[in-house]
Amino acid sequence: MRSQIVLHQPESEKVIRYSLNNSIPATEELYKRFIEKGFFFDRNYKINNYTFDFYAPLLKIAIEIDGYAHEFSDVLSQDEPKTLYIQSLGITVLKFTDYQILVDIEEIIRAVKHQIKLSRQSQYVV
Repeated sequence: MRSQIVLHQPESEKVIRYSLNNSIPATEELYKRFIEKGFFFDRNYKINNYTFDFYAPLLKIAIEIDGYAHEFSDVLSQDEPKTLYIQSLGITVLKFTDYQILVDIEEIIRAVKHQIKLSRQSQYVV
């Protein structure tokens, strides 16, 4: 299985302000939708020194909900060792912004469902 990081596009100032005010509701809303859809992810899952908002150990899918702080280059450079380590474990990381969740949660659900399907298929490849 190939490890993959799915990144988001830089956000505008308006989106950053929106994110500041809505990061916790976005994570809670996504968790509720996961339960409704029958997706079972552990919350605030720790792998070594790194914590993910959601993680499915059997599928090796981690989900990060990024707020405005991840838009700055110094934060992105601090994420590089995490990215390399997680890729070495064969874990796929899906990254979304809280703004994306609050504005188009159905697209997020489709992306997660697609990754679950890919992960299940690759588990049986010999």
